[in-house]
Amino acid sequence: MKKRRPPLWLAIAAVASFWAAVDSIGRFTVVYILAPIHEDARMIYVASEAGLRYGWSTIYDQSVLRSLSASFPPDQRHIDNVYTYLHPPLVAWLFAPLTVFSEPVAYGLWTLISLAALLLAWRLAAPYAGVAKVSLLLLSLGLYPVLLAFYFAQPTILVLAAVAVSWWFAHRERPGAAGCALAVATFLKPQVIVLLPLALLISGRIRFVAWWAAGCAVLGAVTLLVIGETGVLSWWQAIKAGQGDPVHSVYTLAGVLGGGPITYVLWAIQGVVALAIARLRRAQLEIVIAAGLLGSAATAFHFHELDYSSLVLAAWLVLRTAPPLWHRFYLLAAIVPMQLMIYGPSTNQGVWDLLWHAPILIWDAGWLAILLAGAFAAPMARPAPIVSPTPAGAGSA
Repeated sequence: MKKRRPPLWLAIAAVASFWAAVDSIGRFTVVYILAPIHEDARMIYVASEAGLRYGWSTIYDQSVLRSLSASFPPDQRHIDNVYTYLHPPLVAWLFAPLTVFSEPVAYGLWTLISLAALLLAWRLAAPYAGVAKVSLLLLSLGLYPVLLAFYFAQPTILVLAAVAVSWWFAHRERPGAAGCALAVATFLKPQVIVLLPLALLISGRIRFVAWWAAGCAVLGAVTLLVIGETGVLSWWQAIKAGQGDPVHSVYTLAGVLGGGPITYVLWAIQGVVALAIARLRRAQLEIVIAAGLLGSAATAFHFHELDYSSLVLAAWLVLRTAPPLWHRFYLLAAIVPMQLMIYGPSTNQGVWDLLWHAPILIWDAGWLAILLAGAFAAPMARPAPIVSPTPAGAGSA
């Protein structure tokens, strides 16, 4: 029997996705070879060292981090309210075993761990099969927010994997494991999923949220026990000092429009819309989680370009519900604003924000509107998983 080939459009998409992935991997590889010590990785590294050497209560102490950075090149020793460790302690705990290696090796291993996390999320959550599914993976690797998540050694990709695992368990009616996985995601980088637990609660998934709350309580108790009151206070002070710098809000509505009433109104509207989607389309777990992720990005006040990687998982989940063709084209259009973000300035620069940062915010708002409209355009039936009837994945794509 003759093997069926994928249609031309799918082959073109696969080739384009392949070269986008090659471009990103090539960029990262060249930069890593030329400068295998990135300041964000260095801050996680020295925080982990501080915890292992002097106790976990010291991981937010800038004087300790500064002394441990003394062995780095001169341009990599800087520690202040912005260039310091701000992540939850869980990130330092996960990184700690890697400190037995030099920082460049630890940075490389952390990158490989993040890549494995992305592959896990893709394996569990991405729809289709064959060429179509592989194209989704290649396209995600070609997106600049994903590239930057690897480059900055951020735990964002680990968060994606944890949320994908959470969805996978919940889809199989295992709310305990799903809630615990979501709790891990929360303690890795809470701003990426801040609205998701509320979306799940509004959708009626009480057991899921209860297990999430229990998991957070356990992780919170462990955190308090390990870093102590001194560590908690130092963490709080570090967050307050860091949040005072506008670099953390450049890619949010506050970065584009300022912190005035218009921003708060738009945040409120988008947050309400995201929760309305979760309620109206509660029969579709994929839509509920996507709405929670999208709503978290749309209402964020502490968000970087790399954190928009969360929309990759949201798109995969929505694609599992077999949206209409025009909806899929809208998802494809997100490539443009995502790629634009890498060219924008890293500080608030007035009109430039509108050019480089506003497009993704406008696209986010448009997707929220589309998901809300979908609640009235089709019955809220739970769709069957999308599986390709052909080896090439052409039939379902």
